[in-house]
Amino acid sequence: MCASTRTSLKTIANVTHGEYFYAGNAKDLTKIYEGMNSRFVMETKETEVTALFAAAAAFIALIAALLSLWWFNRIL
Repeated sequence: MCASTRTSLKTIANVTHGEYFYAGNAKDLTKIYEGMNSRFVMETKETEVTALFAAAAAFIALIAALLSLWWFNRIL
């Protein structure tokens, strides 16, 4: 990797509040990954999806009503 690429990647890391790591070989890369594992935290979140299903059901009911009006040529 050329020096200008490293400089660009370091600049991007600084601007985005990230970190730059250079691994010249597989051993260095393994050390980097081992160090990163201690920084990651698994967080589980529960997401309520009932409202999405209710909205989808209401949309399908609306489409069904419109198709029924169109099929039987009726206006309420």
